[in-house]
Amino acid sequence: MEVSLLERIFLESIQRLRNERSDRSLYHVFQGKKSATSLQDAHFYDLESVFGTVLVSKQRFETILAELSQKNWIERQETLRLTYEGAQLVEQTDRAIIDQLGGELRGYAEMMWKRLSLLVQTMVCLEAKQPFIPVQQETIIREWVKSVLPTISNRAEWLHHMHQELIFLLERLPEREATLISYRLSGVQAGWSYPQLAQMMKTDMESVQYEFTIAWRKCIDDLEKTPFLKQIGVDLHTSKMTQSAQTTWELLQQGLTVEAVAIRRRLKNSTMEDHLVEIAMYVPSFPLDHFVTLSQQEEVRQIAQRLGTYALKRIKSEMQSEISYFQIRLVLARSKWEGI
Repeated sequence: MEVSLLERIFLESIQRLRNERSDRSLYHVFQGKKSATSLQDAHFYDLESVFGTVLVSKQRFETILAELSQKNWIERQETLRLTYEGAQLVEQTDRAIIDQLGGELRGYAEMMWKRLSLLVQTMVCLEAKQPFIPVQQETIIREWVKSVLPTISNRAEWLHHMHQELIFLLERLPEREATLISYRLSGVQAGWSYPQLAQMMKTDMESVQYEFTIAWRKCIDDLEKTPFLKQIGVDLHTSKMTQSAQTTWELLQQGLTVEAVAIRRRLKNSTMEDHLVEIAMYVPSFPLDHFVTLSQQEEVRQIAQRLGTYALKRIKSEMQSEISYFQIRLVLARSKWEGI
């Protein structure tokens, strides 16, 4: 049976949830919700690559789940799980689609495309003395282009360099993906819309959007070989940590205690715990031993491995020693990072 690209993204994501998370949890990961729970779910269940990259509406999300359930590929109860038929479909490809979506870059690839597409369009049209409607309407993108234009003294030379680097990237893609990238770019003529590309590619519009995302992500992977293009995103950040947790970590590094940071920032205990778990997920030097004894750490790891779970309640119910959910979260965060 034929599976659309979006359906495959859903199936692969549900498989990684191990029958331990609800449809709401998956929706929040798809939307890139920067809450402690969603960040943990993305981290624990290998869903960083889809974090914030499947931006379907809630109604569309529910429709897709209903269709997958009707096809007997998933089961929806308190948690989401694949049926045998759904698992068979996921196993049909060697490489997971979702690992190619780039969510772990936290919007970097998307922002790079927006900057590139508007800058190229602006440069081409200025050279041709042609009025144009900006292909990107976001104020932050338009202001960035305005700030960059005065730094480019020779437009023809800039366009030549950019053209050469784009050709370098496109030559490394399959023809279909190279076509998507090149047709989306606007110059004097407007780039193609997704509906136009879907018609040309003989597929649905959602599939062509995700095909484009995957193709552009491959280009981003090669940016080290295209320094001229890479310069466009030199000021963009790819940190997975939220800004608030980053501020907490900076204060802790200055020698403040957890309690002192909470008072200075007027944060609740629960918020401080969320920040500490987030720091543990992303900072290799996080001092786990300060919060959880070595014996507790070992016990949590053994139970998690034995049960094959990241479900806090299941792990806590098996613990022989006293431990809080916060401490379990810390151990799991570090264990996942260390590949245990």
